[in-house]
Amino acid sequence: MFEFIQQGGAVMYILLAASILSLTIIFERAWSLRRSVVIPLDEVQKIELAVRDGDVKTAMETCKQHNTAMSRILWVSLANRGVHRAVMKEILEEAGRQEVAHMDRFIGVLGVIAAIAPLLGLLGTVIGMIEVFQQISLVGVGKADVLAGGISKALNTTAFGLSVAIPSIVAYRYYESRVDRFVLEIEHHALRFVELLKGERS
Repeated sequence: MFEFIQQGGAVMYILLAASILSLTIIFERAWSLRRSVVIPLDEVQKIELAVRDGDVKTAMETCKQHNTAMSRILWVSLANRGVHRAVMKEILEEAGRQEVAHMDRFIGVLGVIAAIAPLLGLLGTVIGMIEVFQQISLVGVGKADVLAGGISKALNTTAFGLSVAIPSIVAYRYYESRVDRFVLEIEHHALRFVELLKGERS
């Protein structure tokens, strides 16, 4: 493996760093975008039940105890329960934007890695092919084994670049859609909660 990376030169080391960064983000987002961290339904039901019972203090304490995206938004709505419905919606939209930004963290980096990794691989291959042609100009085309080895080394970076890009783009699309689904669900729960607070839902 070390020899494989060494053969690719500087470009291969850049791709290796990109692959480590990509894997780190993939595992970090997998941990941070769990349902239990974003929208734990049991917690939401407890808070709604407390509000229905008129126990706002317990509802707010429950929100504070659970540091999740949904609980933070519900806490904001409880803290501003006396304001007009339209103002409440604006406040929740602002809180929602902050939570979306938190959930979107680092996902864009995966997209960048997925875009540049194949290009870096191609760059490494082009550099390698230039070196091969320089060898041809010095020793001619008679030494097929030398040329084949040089071309093989040149193609290593393209293979590695694609190996980095493919899982990165899959993870990027997956986490992007997961955040979108969470956003829709958060909006649904937040609107229900506003109706509950304003006495329009029992």
